[in-house]
This record gives sequence, structure tokens and C-alpha cells, in this order.
Amino acid sequence: MYFDFYLFGALLTFVGGALSFYFYGVYSNLFRPEQKLVPSFCRLSNTDCTSIVDTKYGRLLGYSNAIIGTFFLLFHTILLVGSSLNLIHYYFPFIMSIFSITIGAYLLYGLIKLKVKCNICISIHVINIMVFIIQIPRLIE
Repeated sequence: MYFDFYLFGALLTFVGGALSFYFYGVYSNLFRPEQKLVPSFCRLSNTDCTSIVDTKYGRLLGYSNAIIGTFFLLFHTILLVGSSLNLIHYYFPFIMSIFSITIGAYLLYGLIKLKVKCNICISIHVINIMVFIIQIPRLIE
């Protein structure tokens, strides 16, 4: 049962990483916002979302949250797959989820303070919360 939950969580974090990469790619002018693989709800249509990258809420350790998020979420995907196959202890992806929820709360605060409604950011935060919740049953067994 946990195998399926962790693989579903891995799929979600992979999608979150892909969305984060898309955000970074649009911000960096690597590609255009109109990507067919990105759901229309998450497509960047204006500069409001990408403008947050240049604020104190848009960077960690001097790097864009989007590029850090891409690598973080892809690494989280690998840990979730490894945990589903019992190759990695299930505490490791759970600790990453706690970290992502904590950082996510700060980033959501930044979105609210800057009065920016970024659907892609909100989608990634919802994914992080879902992955966190998916992992709880295994911890309380």
C-alpha cells in the first residue's frame, strides 16, 4: 500500500520539479511561456509571477527559488522512489517534506505580502502539502 502512495508522491514531486523548471526557464528566457505540456492554469501569462524572483522572497542563498526548487523536488522524487522500493528509510523523504512545507510557508507569506497571485507557485506548494500528507500514514503505523 505504501509503495503506491510513495510512487504517487514521487510523481507529484516530479511534476512540481518540472513546473519549477518551467518557471525558471520562462524567467531566464530559455523558452516562451506558451508551452503545450504545461496546464493552462499554470502557464505564466504576465510578468507578475517572474517579478517575484528579484525580491527577497524569490531567492535563497542568492539563487532563484525556481532553480533550487527544481533540484530539490527532483531529489525528493528520487528519495520517494527509493523509499517505495525500501532502498531508503522513509524518514528521509519525510524530513524533506517538512523542510519544503516550512520554506513554503515563508514563500507563501512573500506572495501575500507582495500581493502576487502566482498559480504555478501555489500549485507547487499544494503539491508539497499533498506529498507531506501522503507520507503520514507510514509514520503512524
